[in-house]
Amino acid sequence: MTPRYPLVIGHDRVETPDWLPVDDRATDEVIAEVAAGRPEDVDVAVAKARAALPAWEALGPLGRAAVMRQYAVVLDAHQPELAELIHREEGKPLGEAGAEVARSCEVMHHFAAEAERLWTRHLPGANLSTGSIVRPAPIGVVAAITPWNFPVALVLWKLGPAMAAGCAVIVKPAIEAPLAARMLCDLATEAGVPDGVISCITGDGPILGEALCTHPGVDKVAFTGSRRVAEQVAAWASPRLKALSLELGGHGALLILDDADLDTAVEVALVQGYANCGQACYSVNRVLVPRVMEADFLARLRPGIAKLQLGPMATDRGRDRHAMLMDDARAKGATVEGGELLEGNYVAPALVTNAGPGVLLVDDEPFTPVVAVMPYDDLEAAIAEVNRPDYGLVSYLCGGDSRRTLETAERIDCGTVAVNGWRVVVPYAPYAGWKGSGIGAELGQPGLEAFIRWQHLRVLA
Repeated sequence: MTPRYPLVIGHDRVETPDWLPVDDRATDEVIAEVAAGRPEDVDVAVAKARAALPAWEALGPLGRAAVMRQYAVVLDAHQPELAELIHREEGKPLGEAGAEVARSCEVMHHFAAEAERLWTRHLPGANLSTGSIVRPAPIGVVAAITPWNFPVALVLWKLGPAMAAGCAVIVKPAIEAPLAARMLCDLATEAGVPDGVISCITGDGPILGEALCTHPGVDKVAFTGSRRVAEQVAAWASPRLKALSLELGGHGALLILDDADLDTAVEVALVQGYANCGQACYSVNRVLVPRVMEADFLARLRPGIAKLQLGPMATDRGRDRHAMLMDDARAKGATVEGGELLEGNYVAPALVTNAGPGVLLVDDEPFTPVVAVMPYDDLEAAIAEVNRPDYGLVSYLCGGDSRRTLETAERIDCGTVAVNGWRVVVPYAPYAGWKGSGIGAELGQPGLEAFIRWQHLRVLA
């Protein structure tokens, strides 16, 4: 019998009249059904979150840190199960899924430690009994709306700093891959997180998104997803003056300088161009390489592409988009190697050459396993091409001379520039989108402060 998973509303498990299927992307088998939450379920979750806020804040930084450490330990113990869920519902190869879970658990450990360092500052006046006390207060109840491509990471990136700040969080995962995200919230009860601090409402995105973004009891909306949906989220939330964090798409470029190590550049292009079937906002979509190095780069890149073993595309619309992008590139004179539609939900990785602006995958985020290699003759023109699209999330740079490389990196209009390597995300540094890639930051100190409102106690006597 297909297992059914109810809503997680604090410590309660709530069934609903309707249920939604979750498929195994490799086989199209229905592996579970999740509760189809309704606006009235949002009302209950928000009421429970608001009731939990005073006691959760009153625990103080040390008390919250202790709860979060225990939660992190429970998450660690369930890493294999979480990875298996990601593998089945989203299609990510098991090794990649395991890496996502492991690095996500690091985030919870990190923010448990950050909670302990959440200081109140005293700026003394004429004597110790006067002056200014500046204290961090939680922003309140947070709606965390997350996508399917990193169903564990993008929940914990929000849960960790929000819990450290003293907030209560209602998670709305993508309906395409809700199981791992829901399990994170289920495990909060096992870990002893107080009732109401963490809830999970599964179901239809627009219905629940509107209910959360317009609810008077929700103080902040933290959203990761597409720009199109972000505009709708902002339209719902902004008239009510809710705080917003929006982490949106990217169109990552790998800029190779003429003194770069090509083996390193090839590794960056392979790992970040095709990981998770290209379904990542930090993907390498374009490679800018000096024209005199293009043939050598391609000769090293092609064997690596041939060895790739990709999982299935996570959505039918993603598979259809992949085919459309290949057709568009060919129609506009580009050369497409690979990129075929395979059996089931699988596609072949694609390498595109002879493409430039005007080709859709060069202008817009592909979100499929394709990399366009574009030669350049002038570095200034290459930097201009890196910065041309209205995205600014992650780009990559490979170079030799460190001063020249870093000075070039500073000219790239992105929240993150990875230099001579591909690991982008670390818990202690901000991950922020510039331009059309978002508002605000996740992770690091800025990610924690995104869930804080500051209070100044001015003591005059």
